[in-house]
Amino acid sequence: MSHLSRKSIDSLNIENANESINDQNEQEYYSDIDGDNDDEEDVTSVDSSSIEEDEKDVYGAISIIFYVFTFIVIFKYVLIVLFIGVNCNHGGQVAIFTKIARHLGIGPRGVSLPGAAQASDMQLLSRQDTTASSVKSLQSRVEQIKQHPTMLSFVQYFILGGCFLGSSLVMSDGLLTPTTSVLSAVGGIQVAVPSFKYVLLVSEIILIVLFVAQQFGASKLSFTFAPIIFIWMLGLIICGIYNIAKHDPGIFAALSPYYAIKLLKSGSIDIFAGVMLSITGTEALFSDVSIVGRLPIQLATCCFVYPALMLCYLGQGAYLSKHPEAYTNPFFLSLPGGSGIYWTMFVLATLATIIASQALILSVFSISSQLINLDCFPKLKIIHLSSSQKGEVYVPVMNWLLMIGVVCTTAGFKNSNNVTAAYGLGISLDLLVTSSLIIICLFYVYNANIIWPILFFLIFVPLEACLVVANLKKVPHGAWFPLMMAAIFCTFLCVWRWARSKKVDQEYEQRVKIPELFPYFGIKSVTVNLNPLYNHNNNDETPALPSYTKNDVVTKFGTFPLARYQGLGFMYVDSILTNSPNTLPQLYGKLVGSFASIPSEFVFVGIRVLSIPYVDQDERILLVPMKIPGHYKCVLRFGFMEDIRIDKALGSRIMIRIPSLSVLTSEQLNNHPIIHFFENDVIRCHEYSGGKRNYWKKVNYLVRKTVINYIYSPIYSLTQDYGRFIECETEKDEREKKLFIGGVARI
Repeated sequence: MSHLSRKSIDSLNIENANESINDQNEQEYYSDIDGDNDDEEDVTSVDSSSIEEDEKDVYGAISIIFYVFTFIVIFKYVLIVLFIGVNCNHGGQVAIFTKIARHLGIGPRGVSLPGAAQASDMQLLSRQDTTASSVKSLQSRVEQIKQHPTMLSFVQYFILGGCFLGSSLVMSDGLLTPTTSVLSAVGGIQVAVPSFKYVLLVSEIILIVLFVAQQFGASKLSFTFAPIIFIWMLGLIICGIYNIAKHDPGIFAALSPYYAIKLLKSGSIDIFAGVMLSITGTEALFSDVSIVGRLPIQLATCCFVYPALMLCYLGQGAYLSKHPEAYTNPFFLSLPGGSGIYWTMFVLATLATIIASQALILSVFSISSQLINLDCFPKLKIIHLSSSQKGEVYVPVMNWLLMIGVVCTTAGFKNSNNVTAAYGLGISLDLLVTSSLIIICLFYVYNANIIWPILFFLIFVPLEACLVVANLKKVPHGAWFPLMMAAIFCTFLCVWRWARSKKVDQEYEQRVKIPELFPYFGIKSVTVNLNPLYNHNNNDETPALPSYTKNDVVTKFGTFPLARYQGLGFMYVDSILTNSPNTLPQLYGKLVGSFASIPSEFVFVGIRVLSIPYVDQDERILLVPMKIPGHYKCVLRFGFMEDIRIDKALGSRIMIRIPSLSVLTSEQLNNHPIIHFFENDVIRCHEYSGGKRNYWKKVNYLVRKTVINYIYSPIYSLTQDYGRFIECETEKDEREKKLFIGGVARI
């Protein structure tokens, strides 16, 4: 039970058990009740003399927290989104996008979407002719309006935009959540020791340690997380029950919607801005499903986390109804007992917020890895930390970039008051994006009756829209920061995807058809006599067709027999290119067209990472011959826990599958010359060819040139492995075995 609790609470990002119960949360509620937001430094600050001491206002605040948490976290995410939105055990908006795009056949070109039914690698490699059409057709059960090209085009761009916007909001939330979590927890020291001035320094140290520990993986840290969170939740339950019994047993009346409605009537929807911290981490709950699993999250959240938090909120409400002056920090001030209990709960609160921050960090890793697999993000190194959970990943570059961002954000905001003023708008927008994608998923993927998407819309979208409107007032007070960061992230994702689509289109367009390079395999003309009176033995002359051999190749200098030298060549291409039976990569066309000389055996190699942790050696290599003599297509398969390495042993196993090399001895195989071919193109924008007076085209060219030449191209070059997976013993060996062929790729 402790394991499930830790996992689910970690995913839920329950700093609401600390933060939304802390000073800023209740301070926001009362500030909204009285409409006093005159403090220019903090939108949620309010003079205690302006707080009404009517316990019905406390009841109203608790009632709003209860219903917002119940509807958003329990009903929407735990009971609906975790069933509908999960794709191949992955969560987040990227998973919903993948699910819809796979169903409609509108995913990124050249990308194999997770969950799609695929033919086996051997079937794809063995094809000698293209028989499958690239045009996607929809099932007849889809209504006519769904099939309309305009509607599909709108859905394609809408879900991709929603995917990028939602992912960007989660990433920007990844900057604020650890900041406000740790600052709020460490700030509890000042309640007992007002003279303590090192909250910021201690918070920075805790955050740095947290990010450094990421490389060890959540599973290796879970044995410490589980008992901490279990004890923390028990502490919340005990404190809540104690405060309810001692101060106001009638606080359970706050569960009636009457008090929430009454408070909203008197204070407007702006009050919703004060409840955002209570639902922080709901998107992390969804994104981390690949690490935790859907059922553990649902069980632990509904059966343990939800009751513990509600009892804690009710306990604070009971305490505030009798001690309204304690609104500044109701959680710590309401703790029963002496200093021993206080410091125990403080330590648990600090540890709980660290664990809660862990959930958002893992969400960023999960989203980044999914975007990388969809070719919507630079190909950063992904390290899988668990053989049992494929979704538990560590992305080193993202970890260190996020650490720098969080440390700078913490230093900029300085205290939890300032962070809370900026908190909430990004989360509320994220909720709205997820709802939009879920509605489309219901409509298209599940083919649900129109009533269900409309019902989902009417229940959740108006509430989430109110949360967005209420939080818009925080923009001048700091909420501009998460919006700005989300805009930067989203712009980068859009630019990268656009540039990648152009590069993929260029790769497809530049593929060389086999008959164009080897004319022997071209279509031969056949004379068909349709005249029965025509004598085929007449002496009419028929133009003779040029004769070619299988080794004749068309080069820039003319048509010559392809020269072969003793050796084995490996050319590494995307695995999708190895599946094409009648085309060859552009790189091969450059090599043969320029030199007309290649190794005697030539293998096109594609690398695939499977959804299993390890691949047996007998199943790692799939190799089939091509119609061109001496040419083969090969797929090397690795498990997600394996390092992709091509050493002498693997090279020998490939060679013994080639008939002409299988007769060689082990010593001869080891000494057989091998050369590895890689593409190393410089990516540049097409040159401007418009007139001098066409200013719009000129501006468009300058923007395009900046994006491709100075953003996409450098990052693309930095993230290429350039054959690092080829094992070479010395630098000389590397120089002799690796050959990079490049040019200028215009996109």
